[in-house]
Amino acid sequence: MRTKPAGRPWVHGVEVATRTAVTLGIVLVALACAGRLDLASYGMFGAFCAVYGFNEPYRVRARTVGVAGAGILVAIVAGILLSATAAPLAVTGVVTLLVLVGGVVVNTMVGLVPAPPFFDVIALLICAAIPTPPGEVGLRAGVAAAATVLAWLLSLSGWVVRRAWPGHAETSSRVFRPFFKDLSRVPVVDRTVLRDPLVWRAVAENVAGAALAYVIGVALGGAHPYWAVLTVVCVIAPARARPSAAHAIERVIGTAVGLGVVWLLEPLRLQAAPIIVIMVVCQFFTQLFVVNTYALALVFITVMVFMSMSFIMPITGPLLLERLAETAIGSGVGLLLMTPDWFRARLRRA
Repeated sequence: MRTKPAGRPWVHGVEVATRTAVTLGIVLVALACAGRLDLASYGMFGAFCAVYGFNEPYRVRARTVGVAGAGILVAIVAGILLSATAAPLAVTGVVTLLVLVGGVVVNTMVGLVPAPPFFDVIALLICAAIPTPPGEVGLRAGVAAAATVLAWLLSLSGWVVRRAWPGHAETSSRVFRPFFKDLSRVPVVDRTVLRDPLVWRAVAENVAGAALAYVIGVALGGAHPYWAVLTVVCVIAPARARPSAAHAIERVIGTAVGLGVVWLLEPLRLQAAPIIVIMVVCQFFTQLFVVNTYALALVFITVMVFMSMSFIMPITGPLLLERLAETAIGSGVGLLLMTPDWFRARLRRA
């Protein structure tokens, strides 16, 4: 479920999209200079915390982005350790459930937007799936930590501009004035979440949906059933929010179009420089469209994720088809979990 910000959403959308794209661009260029673009996924996941703090004063944003970044970083490190130790599937499943439960509770408590812990889950599961030599655990965790810190700093960089330009809202031109106004969203830390049945219902739905999607994915012979798990987490509504069937349908459509774009790009055998440009552009437009045009945002994020994967593995047609199938499984499970709410809503209207 998406939460639309107050004020001028396009202005704040451009601001968030810019800082996330700049963060990712700096990380990718640094890795390219070091000759280690195979670590791009860790930098990309660490940079995701720049998504948070939308429309918040910088004092509050420091806490919001810090909490989000800490959660994503813990998930990344957990995934790296699972991969390096060749952890059994059961252990990966338990860790995934712990990340899900912790993410739902903490994100709701702090008031993060977006609230579902899908960045945590995708970081955990993909990092666990990337082969990791034991001797590179520290290096890969360090790349993720550096990207997280950079994202946090860039998220607060506007504070410097405001301090250097006092009276900005009154003295700036009409063109730039909107960029300095309306930092009005101040989420309050809610310590009652542990007593809220809606929060624990969301936890139960995420856990049950993740388990069911994984079982179905394995039963159908999929090699990457964690993609179905990720889709369920993205589709299920946050605690205290209404479920949206359109959200699940848009995810399938957007992913399908994005996979089509990847399929068209793959025969070109792009080099590092154009891939970096594509990833940065996709990051920008993902954040620009995610609030109001979710399906279009999914096109860009799908391309971005697969471009990062192309540094470590070949992207083939069967892999793309499997991704689409796992997305359909996860969306179907999400719709199944929404059915009781849909019937209750129909009964109330009747």
